[in-house]
Amino acid sequence: MRDRGIDVLVIFSAPGSIRFGQRGHVLYVSGYEPYFGNTMVVLPCDENLSPLLEIDAADYLPPECTWIENVKSAGDHVKTLKNYLRETKLEKSRIGVVGEYSISPSLYARMLREFGRYQIEVASDILEDARAVKSEYEIKCVKAASQIAKKGIEAAAKFARPGVLESEIVGEIERVCRIAGSQGFPHHTMVASGKDQKHLGWWWYCGTRKLKHGDPWLLDFGTMYNGYCCDIARPFSLGGPSRRQRDVFEVLVQAQEAAQKTSREGVLASEVDKAASDVLREVWKDKDWWGIGHGVGLEVHEWPFIGYQRILDDAAYRDRRLKANMVISIEPARYFPDVGELQIEDQFRVTKTGCERLNDIPKEIVQS
Repeated sequence: MRDRGIDVLVIFSAPGSIRFGQRGHVLYVSGYEPYFGNTMVVLPCDENLSPLLEIDAADYLPPECTWIENVKSAGDHVKTLKNYLRETKLEKSRIGVVGEYSISPSLYARMLREFGRYQIEVASDILEDARAVKSEYEIKCVKAASQIAKKGIEAAAKFARPGVLESEIVGEIERVCRIAGSQGFPHHTMVASGKDQKHLGWWWYCGTRKLKHGDPWLLDFGTMYNGYCCDIARPFSLGGPSRRQRDVFEVLVQAQEAAQKTSREGVLASEVDKAASDVLREVWKDKDWWGIGHGVGLEVHEWPFIGYQRILDDAAYRDRRLKANMVISIEPARYFPDVGELQIEDQFRVTKTGCERLNDIPKEIVQS
């Protein structure tokens, strides 16, 4: 904030979403997680001034969840901010807005009218950069989530059999993971079976298909521990994988390992993406590969994004250099009509000299 000349950060978060929705900004700063509607933290640069937390419309706050003492019930965010700035004599301050995905265009337009467009700037990158580099505690939580997910994979392998619905497998996975300590599931638990690309392409609606002997199927899901996510994918085979399935999966493993070997402090995210893509292109020359991974933390998809620099109208996806203790997901995938959809996904901790995997889930096609 000092480097940018910003006197006050106004941080917004909305309840969790399937993709990254900046749900974690307020949680990261205050310990309070939005449940119903927008939540706002006003964080001054002057450490002698107390921050303010305005909670959401659920109006439920366990005092132990936040270190912020000045807590207000849901109200008019603009009026709350104006009163805070007047009371702290910061009316002329430079305001950085964090969480522009979480606030409505009408609310942002009101802020511009009330404070003037020369007093306000979007400053989400300040928290995005801070959150991208994880503490030892955060990394421990991601590891714990991954251990829970491993139990879900093992349960799926035991439960899947001919005649079982995809939705029944989802239910069993989530049952076991809930009992093992998962607080939730940060995106749809994806169980997509068979080889029909039309069915697989709508994986978030999958659930009505019954598995058959010999079916390939894919599990892509995450669990949550103390608010932190993991994101894991493994292919399964009902009755044992074919030689062709093993060959395709081996290429995906090689691509992931190439990206892992490239990942270290100072390397551009696009270089990690290229390392995996080069392996895939060498084998399957007909594919324009990009977007091989993403950061993982309080959101299941967060900063840095690995290979999404083609999205030019959103700075969140910009190419950036990796830093030590970033946690990234690497997730190469491939569909073929004769083998279905195969994917491998794991989280890795970036270090100054390399990259370490944060789980011990076997890199194999799981036989069920």
